[in-house]
Amino acid sequence: MEGQDAVISVNLKMETVIQHAKEKDVHKGEAEGTLYRKGDSTFLKYTEVIEGAGSVNNVIKMNHEGIVILRSGSVAMRQKFLIGQTTQGMYDTPYGQLWMETTTHQMNFRWNQQSKEGDLLLKYGLVLQGEDTGNYSIKINFQEAKS
Repeated sequence: MEGQDAVISVNLKMETVIQHAKEKDVHKGEAEGTLYRKGDSTFLKYTEVIEGAGSVNNVIKMNHEGIVILRSGSVAMRQKFLIGQTTQGMYDTPYGQLWMETTTHQMNFRWNQQSKEGDLLLKYGLVLQGEDTGNYSIKINFQEAKS
């Protein structure tokens, strides 16, 4: 992204893998969104439709300190991810508010200016309402949308 506030339309491919005990759950999806820089942070914005819950607006803020995921819509969440640290947050669902705690194991963000493509990898352990819900791996690949 050349300019400080240049906004690039991107196509996203997302994959979330949840590993809990011996069970493995995989969720895949695609979305259209935007990628832009503001200050020393890069933002990825997109809307996803969650089966049975409706649409959710997502903003992922990435910088040298860590990653913050903001979700609003049929579910709401604000969670900060700091490598090797445990952070707390809240998760609002149509069924009520849940307390969450994440321990970040790995995170990586890459953007290739020449090919106009990049990816985000985030791996963390999640405790929801005091119960260990497993290890999560979120992979998002994105590339500039061809107009």
